[in-house]
Amino acid sequence: MVNENFSTKYFVLQALRKSKDSGTVVSGESIAQECGLSRTAVWKAVQALLASGYKISGEGNGYVLQKDLPDSICPWEFGAKENLFCYYETTDSTMVQARKLVQGIPAGEKLKIVIADKQTKGVGQKGRSWKTTRGSLAFTLVTKNDLPLLYSRRSVMACQIALVNVLQKNSARKFFVRWPNDVWSSEGKVCGVLDELYSSGGICSWQNLGVGINVSSHPSIQKTDCVFKKSEGGIRRKIIGDFINEFELLKEEVNSSTENLALHWNSLCMDREKEFYAKDSGVKMKFKGIDSYGSAIFEKDSICKTIPFGSFSFEKN
Repeated sequence: MVNENFSTKYFVLQALRKSKDSGTVVSGESIAQECGLSRTAVWKAVQALLASGYKISGEGNGYVLQKDLPDSICPWEFGAKENLFCYYETTDSTMVQARKLVQGIPAGEKLKIVIADKQTKGVGQKGRSWKTTRGSLAFTLVTKNDLPLLYSRRSVMACQIALVNVLQKNSARKFFVRWPNDVWSSEGKVCGVLDELYSSGGICSWQNLGVGINVSSHPSIQKTDCVFKKSEGGIRRKIIGDFINEFELLKEEVNSSTENLALHWNSLCMDREKEFYAKDSGVKMKFKGIDSYGSAIFEKDSICKTIPFGSFSFEKN
């Protein structure tokens, strides 16, 4: 019988891939029997997969997957996590769509993911545009967390940490967090995180975290890099699947008042003990890391000052 956590499209696609690997034709009847589906349900799933770009031919005695989509990020590619995803082939911005979606999420659901193959109006910090190049990964975590507003930057910290862990795991390269919301390699920026939230009475009822990753290409902008130097089939799917697991593991630390999250973030930072110039004043200061709530700690003339995100920026090398 079909596991209710998996969709019919998932089971049909897996059967088609299995038969393709073995060089055989798979009949709709055999898929139906193996998965506990009706032949009509199998046929409808095949039609939906065809409409999504998979090339499937109907032979006399069954189906053949003629062309797969190895880099597909359609929801059914994520198995039991499919119900978390809201997919767009093209959209203006996943953050815009997430803002619309969050209002309709039932109180018991804590996480949804809006994902797109292409953004036409990607958004970065302070309204700057974010260029989504071919092969990039753009998604927004839609969270309903009821966090104290003071803790909201901790979600961004957890997001950065999860990204570093996942990118290092999948590429065998070294990556670093940078304040306030970036992930870099030694060669340049590979990822940015943008958060948007709604709060009332000091409680953040929802917070959306937009993520843009230069997976196998990057925009023609100085100090940018990509995770992989060439495209790898299925890697975007692997990255986001691993990221969800990593972020879920860190959620307990987000809700905690301990310093563990800040200590973890600081251990991954490439800028600690480096000197930078403030963009507004040109004053030279040493970056010491961040505190438990994501505020930067700078030192000038042996005096440390804590500066919250949004009130200050500095020149990054």
